[in-house]
Amino acid sequence: MAETHERLIARLAAVLSDLHDMEPGAERLCEAGRRMLDADGAALTVMTPSRTLVVLAATDPLASKLEDVQDVVGEGPTKDAYRENLVQLADFSPGHEARWPLMHEHGRRLGFSGRVVTLPLKPYGDPVGALLVYGSGESFWVDPVTAEFLGVAMGAALVQDPRLAPERQAGTEAWSSRAQVHQATGMIISQVGVRPEDAMALLRGQAFANESTLLEVAQEVIERQIDFRHFTIEGD
Repeated sequence: MAETHERLIARLAAVLSDLHDMEPGAERLCEAGRRMLDADGAALTVMTPSRTLVVLAATDPLASKLEDVQDVVGEGPTKDAYRENLVQLADFSPGHEARWPLMHEHGRRLGFSGRVVTLPLKPYGDPVGALLVYGSGESFWVDPVTAEFLGVAMGAALVQDPRLAPERQAGTEAWSSRAQVHQATGMIISQVGVRPEDAMALLRGQAFANESTLLEVAQEVIERQIDFRHFTIEGD
């Protein structure tokens, strides 16, 4: 059963707060994605201007290998997630038809049997990164509502961190410099004890969930209509 956006925002706030002591950066963002999707492992990639995929972080060696093998064979869910801007599934379970036969062959050589799901991270529409997650067995899956929400929220965190996506930082200055957005971000940090890039991810996730603008959500936070501590919305 798909989670509601309200539940997803509350859960993301809890995960990010729990990871507060972990060093900021790709590893922390990658682990947050793994926990949100209840996956066994995860890898975070970005694409360079020359269209080369770069693995920024992985929670474990298998996740890293599942990304690396796609560069070797020239196909796979991460490449298609960037190209099609859609969530991709690769099923390595016995008896399933291989959409990417070369990757499947290499995956089985690694001894992997399970599912791989890749989410495009797209805070503004086009992918700025991708999150690959995997789980053992045929029961592992990511529902579309969670995937869409996390793609927006994690994408926002990615572009907010200049160490992860410096070439995109300039494009975010127009809205991140707004006084109200800064004030709302500070209030979220105080409410749930997260880092600035995490607060922006929560703000962006709330805007996506309610089809609002970032500035509109910031104003609601400042006016205390939204409180991320308990994720309550006054007037409901």
